[in-house]
Amino acid sequence: MIIALTKGYLCPSISFDGKVHSVFTRSVNIVTDLKQTPWVSLLDASLPETPTAFQCSFALSTDLTSRLNMGDSVFMRGGVIRFPSCSSLIINTLTATDWGKAPSLSQVNKEKIKKNVLIAETLLTDYISLNNKEHISSTSAYLNYLHIVTPNSIQVEPEQLISNIGKGKGLTPSGDDFLIGVLAVLSALHNTIPEADVIYHRLKASMLYVIDKTTDISAHYLTIALSQHFSHPVQWLVYHLFHATDKNEIQAAVTTNLSIGSSSGVDTIAGILYCINELLLR
Repeated sequence: MIIALTKGYLCPSISFDGKVHSVFTRSVNIVTDLKQTPWVSLLDASLPETPTAFQCSFALSTDLTSRLNMGDSVFMRGGVIRFPSCSSLIINTLTATDWGKAPSLSQVNKEKIKKNVLIAETLLTDYISLNNKEHISSTSAYLNYLHIVTPNSIQVEPEQLISNIGKGKGLTPSGDDFLIGVLAVLSALHNTIPEADVIYHRLKASMLYVIDKTTDISAHYLTIALSQHFSHPVQWLVYHLFHATDKNEIQAAVTTNLSIGSSSGVDTIAGILYCINELLLR
């Protein structure tokens, strides 16, 4: 039996029946019969915490793709997840602890934010230039490199951002990860800056009609983002960009996000920095 270490705050505690949607070496995505939680993931502890995931320490010798297949049945009873096709894979979620959500933003100090954004942007562009072997000098230059569409004014035409859905390759295309970053900032500011709330709802109203243009996995993360739910690293990076007074806090938060996926973390950071610049620092 594997003991789940942490659980996202949207993870179900009630029984469900479901099917394996997709399986990877260190993670499994499950489609459930629950209206409130139609998607649940089991992620290795090395992967970032998400609101709908149980995190486990899968043994290094455990390759989940050799034990499960897409479409396999799965169920949870009494807090224990079982797979009938693999009787040895049992996940006990009963003692999993909740991971801490980032606090709500309490203030907007533009001078502090400008300083923190500059630190984050330098870390981002240095990382991209080193790994892509192509000099990138700014967030906007990176977005141009990705062919991400941005409006002349996010306040006037935020709907232009929606054309980025599904743009790029991979399980979560770059355009989607960028939008996650944008939505994370808008969500964090919606109670502080009325304009952010207006833009957020305009994007939400339009995105719901085209969200099926991307992968199922990416659509899931976009869907929960439209309900203001984001992964642990994304939440805390946004928080630190607004509140940190120590450069090391920014560096740690950026570094954590940079390590996510092949480019998902990079693209999400770009979306975060783009949105903060457009809303507050332009």
